[in-house]
Amino acid sequence: MKKLIIMRHAQAQLEQYGKNDRERTITMAGMHEIDALRQRIHGKLEGVSLVICSNARRTRQTLEGIRPFLPNSADVQFDDSLYHASADSLWHKIQTTTSSHNSIMLVGHNPAVTQLTTAIDASIGAVFPTCGIAIFESNVDKWHEISQHNLRLITLIRV
Repeated sequence: MKKLIIMRHAQAQLEQYGKNDRERTITMAGMHEIDALRQRIHGKLEGVSLVICSNARRTRQTLEGIRPFLPNSADVQFDDSLYHASADSLWHKIQTTTSSHNSIMLVGHNPAVTQLTTAIDASIGAVFPTCGIAIFESNVDKWHEISQHNLRLITLIRV
């Protein structure tokens, strides 16, 4: 059994001309989203052994806000390839994960997060919300066997 957790970063500052997009921080509203999320994720992230997080500042801040709810032993990897990634790139990242990890979490950006989650379950909707988490499970043994057809939505958390 494999568990896939997909998260979109909390609300971030708007893009500003001449400023590096990777350095945008979360807003006060984003901080409130994280606070609200903390009330709803108790026990939901148990067993996560690998977190792959975009290296953008807003995704790192979002992850930091929920870090106490992840196992201390979870391997956290900051990955530049998740920034401006396509849904296909995210699929590749998932499917090339070593099978020793039974539960992984991706922390990324739209539009890829919405495209990926709705490819798995169209009921999620047209836009995956900021600070949203979708938890999927599959009865496969290896990550390369994962597809949109063998994952099922277990929990969708919107704040």
